[in-house]
Amino acid sequence: MGRDRTGNSILDVEVSCFANYGTATDPKTVNLLDWLSCGAYAKEVKKIRVTDDKQVRDSLKGRLPAITPSGTFTYRSEKDLISHSGLIQFDIDLKENTHLDNFYDLKRQIANIPNVAYCGLSVSGHGFWGLIPIAFRERHREHFEALRKTFLQLGITIDVKPRNIASLRGYSYDEEAYFNHSAAVFARYESFQKEKPNPYSGKPGSHDSQVKDRVELRITALEGKGIDVTSSYAAWFEVGCSLAAEFGEEGRCYFHRVSQFHPKYSSTRTDRLYDSCLRGSYTYTIATFFKYCKR
Repeated sequence: MGRDRTGNSILDVEVSCFANYGTATDPKTVNLLDWLSCGAYAKEVKKIRVTDDKQVRDSLKGRLPAITPSGTFTYRSEKDLISHSGLIQFDIDLKENTHLDNFYDLKRQIANIPNVAYCGLSVSGHGFWGLIPIAFRERHREHFEALRKTFLQLGITIDVKPRNIASLRGYSYDEEAYFNHSAAVFARYESFQKEKPNPYSGKPGSHDSQVKDRVELRITALEGKGIDVTSSYAAWFEVGCSLAAEFGEEGRCYFHRVSQFHPKYSSTRTDRLYDSCLRGSYTYTIATFFKYCKR
């Protein structure tokens, strides 16, 4: 279901549209609902989805127009916001969720979340993106942080880029996109701040020996008592990101050691999640690992 014929859609708002991914100037104002329902570039999207060559695929994607779903702007940057749309986008990529066995069934599951106003395929066809109405437009980042943690509790990792109000969304097309024109407003918000660097922390591959000693001491204690610090997906993900940030690839064995006591432990799924932690641009530090150990 696309256009809401009653004229009462939470998606019936104005956003900025840019000529392509690389253009940050001269935006046009478009109606978001019309944009989501438009098939003007459907042929281009289908071509992208059947192209195996990544370079060619990226080139084709780069030519498509793109919008800022969270508002209108004079220039594509947060400080040049004219008006917030009242919506925040989420982006779920397969490569960040390889631990999920039913990834392509996610859209149906996401449709059960009352706050989701829209969910459709990404331009590549290997991910989903969507929109959620928020209660306080001035708390965009705080709402995103709460939303990120909500998805984590569902076992889903979302991209952190939409934390930025000016985050782009390139044109995509989905004949079976999900629309909920009267989606419930997401009212939760949490303070967001980058973790302070651990005073003992070093770069992956050059970490302070004191940190390594402390980590090994904690893991040995966990193993001795059979304690699982990864009982929830959120904890599992955050511990993995923490170890990846501190040790890089060297932290993989630590991650397996702290994951082994979960009743559904799988070495394959643990490796997949750690791969995602290594690839992502997350703000976790080794302090997160110590926090879970302390709990």
